[in-house]
Amino acid sequence: MLLGFLLLPGERRADEAPPRGDSSEAMLAAVARASWPRFRGPNGSGVAIDGELPVHFGPTNQVIWKTPLPSGASSPCLWGDRIFLTGYDGAKLETLCLDRRTGQVAWRRTAPATAIEKVTSMGSPAASTPVTDGRRVYVYFGSFGLLSYDGDGREEWRKPLPTPVTQHGTGTSPILEGDLLLLVSDQDVDAYVLAVNRNTGQTVWKTERPGCRRGFCTPLIWRDAGEPVLIVPGTLRVVAYRLTDGQPLWRVDGLPNEMCASPALGAGLLFVSGWTPGAGETKFPSFQSLLEQADADKNGSLSRAEAPPGPAQQHFPYIDANKDGQITRAEWEAMAEIFAKSTNALLAIRPGGAGDVTTTHLAWRETRGLPYVPSPLFYRDRLYLVKNGGLISCFNATNGVASYVEQKLGAAGDYYASPVAANGKICVASRRGVLTVFEAGDVLKVLAQNELGETTLATPAVSGHCLYVRTQDHLFAFGE
Repeated sequence: MLLGFLLLPGERRADEAPPRGDSSEAMLAAVARASWPRFRGPNGSGVAIDGELPVHFGPTNQVIWKTPLPSGASSPCLWGDRIFLTGYDGAKLETLCLDRRTGQVAWRRTAPATAIEKVTSMGSPAASTPVTDGRRVYVYFGSFGLLSYDGDGREEWRKPLPTPVTQHGTGTSPILEGDLLLLVSDQDVDAYVLAVNRNTGQTVWKTERPGCRRGFCTPLIWRDAGEPVLIVPGTLRVVAYRLTDGQPLWRVDGLPNEMCASPALGAGLLFVSGWTPGAGETKFPSFQSLLEQADADKNGSLSRAEAPPGPAQQHFPYIDANKDGQITRAEWEAMAEIFAKSTNALLAIRPGGAGDVTTTHLAWRETRGLPYVPSPLFYRDRLYLVKNGGLISCFNATNGVASYVEQKLGAAGDYYASPVAANGKICVASRRGVLTVFEAGDVLKVLAQNELGETTLATPAVSGHCLYVRTQDHLFAFGE
């Protein structure tokens, strides 16, 4: 179970001009006005509106530059002639700024974390993608909290936050809207969504998310329903929040217990895809029967050593919400209810409504081809899904009619990066570093498979004639 390696949450909408600013933006905004990369359109997808996606490339082919990086899973955040990333060198967490033309590191800053959060073998303490407005760059580390730097790397403010309580580490990234910097922290206890003032880091509002356990996706802003709202998928449901005060506006049920893939927009609809192993399948026995079977010390709870085979043993770190080494009755019954309702599905949702709009605003629903971590890609009126095993599916975004389902790309293995698109082509990266380029359309036509030979978890970025790919050890710029 891992991270929501998401689509450039640092990019502004493609129909927005770069902001005017003061002297603190000198490094960024001047070049942004001249060479602003139009990537990540207003639909929340990884689409380069005027980009050119290369077809054939590799470690020694079409390489413009290649820069060594500390390990990490954050995606490249582009603005003007700058690229922002985060990394972890085994001892410290860093924010890095690279020159987009040369790949050279312009500056790097160490986060003031005193302890590094625990992650699984496929996780990273540097998983969250930076976000920028052209004046500042904002980063989030689960091990510390939020940090803001100006264009020269000078720290402007910091906001320490508690380390999320989750087995796998942080996966979400912050986003910007108006004067708000927004962050979701879905975790095993005390989940919340937070809005801070982007200029000062001061809290504007904080809304608790009861019942939302660990989650790894990044939210987005939906403007199609009139007033902009914050869309946050989570345990069992997706919720829309009012930006002015963080109050929930509406929700749609029908998602699994954990969410990794981030949502996307297109064709006037919101697309939320959720898949997790065993959703809706695990049957929890009564807690009383477990106590009678396994509570050796008769204290009314179960330790890890006492947990019998089955859900108690298999899901112990998940059920033990507060991580005290004991499963209580309350923890067991809460998780039993969640698992019973957990459903793997892709939901296509119409805008508007109030309260529970599950039955009134669901345009269509799909259960085939669901990704684990990669986000859906809306491109040219179609929705593309990339599933582990190298399986690709394509649906009509308006009505859900399938063009093809779970066809083989020819590059097996796990997929954590999300697909990106430009000039009629789509690129997807497998975990083992095979980047497949195929034509967008109703028939799957693979154009090339490019092997980098390095683990690839982060979502690539496209700008101009360049494809930027962050691997475990490097950032590549491919193009002519």
